[in-house]
Amino acid sequence: MAEIALPVIITAIANSDLEGFVAGALYSQGWNVVYRALDSSSLDLYLESHTELRSDAVLIYSPDLPGLSPTNISEYQSKTRQVIGFSSDPTLHSEYVGIYRTPLDAAELLNLVRGFVRAPLLRNSPVEKVRKRRARVIAIGTPSGSSGCTTLAINLAMELSILQRETLLLDADVRRPSIAPLLALHKLGADEFARTVAPHLSVSEFTQDRMSNLDEYLDHLTENYDLLIIDLGAIDGISDALTDRRWTSSLVHWSCEKADELWFLGRADTLGIHRLESLARDFSRITIRAKVSVLLNMRAPGRKGSDRDALFLTTANSLRPQRTYTLPRDNRSVIKAAEERSTLVEVDDRSPLRRAISKLAVELIS
Repeated sequence: MAEIALPVIITAIANSDLEGFVAGALYSQGWNVVYRALDSSSLDLYLESHTELRSDAVLIYSPDLPGLSPTNISEYQSKTRQVIGFSSDPTLHSEYVGIYRTPLDAAELLNLVRGFVRAPLLRNSPVEKVRKRRARVIAIGTPSGSSGCTTLAINLAMELSILQRETLLLDADVRRPSIAPLLALHKLGADEFARTVAPHLSVSEFTQDRMSNLDEYLDHLTENYDLLIIDLGAIDGISDALTDRRWTSSLVHWSCEKADELWFLGRADTLGIHRLESLARDFSRITIRAKVSVLLNMRAPGRKGSDRDALFLTTANSLRPQRTYTLPRDNRSVIKAAEERSTLVEVDDRSPLRRAISKLAVELIS
């Protein structure tokens, strides 16, 4: 995926500590802070003398900047790409365009600004609502293809349902959706929200049609299930995905910022280790809210396997994962499950991989 150019940043914030926090956090993620206004007069002068640059600029302001008024901000909105305001109490400044509560940390700030870059006209409320959700959300992705991401997602969801937790399995691999064919579920994407396929287990598929009511769709899922397991599939260039405005990146972005955990699954082969190294470089430049875990899949037996496993796990440590797991190679059971359009517990409940995923499920709810 080609690298996506970020808009430039202009700050107009009175409090020097807040301005330093905003500018520093954005700069650390690769954003270019081109101007720091001390008052509205200097900001006016800068915008008038940089007409080409301002159309691709995000203006971040505070209402207490000397000389600033709601009228000024409305004018700036027409001249810049987007305006975002921060206040300790947005209700006191509701007449200002695009006013939000001051972010508590860098992750909250970056989530908000990235959201504007992706869809700048979708935010209408001056104060974002904090929604208490029911579901614990686990998103599973892989830096390289053919790593068993979908197999893990399907069987983890099944094991959680066996533990009598209301579980939703969501196929968010929009380029290569696999859950429906693997479980013989026809026209899964046409269901309004989800389809019940077993006791305590439902399945859904993210499609472009769901973009028109994305918030309603995700709110329904997180409010009606105990666990939401998201199969993201292969993630190419995660730092680009966080600002990519295409619908295909929507669930990657949402998972990085709103999932409880983001699991990266890989294999300890040459390509798998190379892709994991690329992912680690990406993560050195970004900040996300979701807690990261790494899973080594298809762990190979023997001395050569041990050396490769050690290299994979060493590389994984640079992601600073909260947990690291290993899953055994179990080709026979995986192939049998795929042929029978079923899950591991249904084809061989004593298989090594099934037992390992069952332990993961128990750990998740304990």
